[in-house]
Amino acid sequence: MLVAPEHRPTLQEELKGLPSRSRWVAIAILALLVLAAAVLLLRGSTEDGTRTVVREPIAFNLRYPDSMQRVEDDTLFHLQREGKDDFIVEPLELPAYEGDVGGVLPIEASREIDRLKERFPDLEPVEEGKVRINRVAGYSLAFRASRKPRLYGRVVLLPEPVPGARTGVKLLLLATPGGGANKARDVGTTGELKTPYRSFRFGTEGP
Repeated sequence: MLVAPEHRPTLQEELKGLPSRSRWVAIAILALLVLAAAVLLLRGSTEDGTRTVVREPIAFNLRYPDSMQRVEDDTLFHLQREGKDDFIVEPLELPAYEGDVGGVLPIEASREIDRLKERFPDLEPVEEGKVRINRVAGYSLAFRASRKPRLYGRVVLLPEPVPGARTGVKLLLLATPGGGANKARDVGTTGELKTPYRSFRFGTEGP
């Protein structure tokens, strides 16, 4: 095979110029580098954690790290690292509305904050806005749940991706500094909560 002059010397030509012992050492090192790159590529393309599917009353699936444990309670799904973070899925029921669902979500988010204040009396909203989770449009509100102890949270309203949807899920994420959250905006973007939050999908089929 012809090689353009500007691309010379080739690796083969470089190796031929080495003493026999050095050439074999160089080949061994190159082989190890190729193997390491293949392992990293495979690891990067492999989904970490445990995949779970919930079928009723609304179907969804997600993955979660082995460090999180499932809690059996009256929610649709609850993961926890005790004293560090929680990932909770609850049903969402929207009131009747006209037009796009995006118009009713901010109103419902403010109602959700009022409900959360019953649980966290010192709750302070930090930021809110539209969000997409795996192409599904929703609405997110990050908050400080308490100052002592420090606890931060995020609630995401996620209607089913069908026209006129009035049902869906509420994702409630709670994290402490020990769970990787040093401010409200960190919840769901750092630490172990990233995996279930970013992998959440409606239906039973994964990516």
